[in-house]
Amino acid sequence: MNLIGNAVKFTRKGQVLISVDYRAEENSSGFLSVSIEDTGIGIPPDKIGKLFQKFTQADSSTTRKFGGTGLGLAISKQLVEMMGGRIGVKSISNEGSCFFFQVPLALIPGPISPPETITKPVPLTI
Repeated sequence: MNLIGNAVKFTRKGQVLISVDYRAEENSSGFLSVSIEDTGIGIPPDKIGKLFQKFTQADSSTTRKFGGTGLGLAISKQLVEMMGGRIGVKSISNEGSCFFFQVPLALIPGPISPPETITKPVPLTI
């Protein structure tokens, strides 16, 4: 939810696209992959390395336009890593960002209802 909230907050116009995928493995486990892509303000390359650190923001100036404590991404990273996953970001200044994470998930034995499938991405227009 934090990644989605950030994408909406930093995208004044354009779209936020959320993609979710599950890849099953042969041993009753698999990987859940989630990506949140936006057409927002983007992140300068020199700031990306510090994004997932506590109390760190890409814009730490006193005249910044967007609020926050700089904890959301650090907490997101900690949660994903505690689940045995990984998290990352790709971004281009003034073009947008794509935050993504992948976590391993075990399948529950027994009958399971098939998931609802969305055949095409549904963009959130802002």
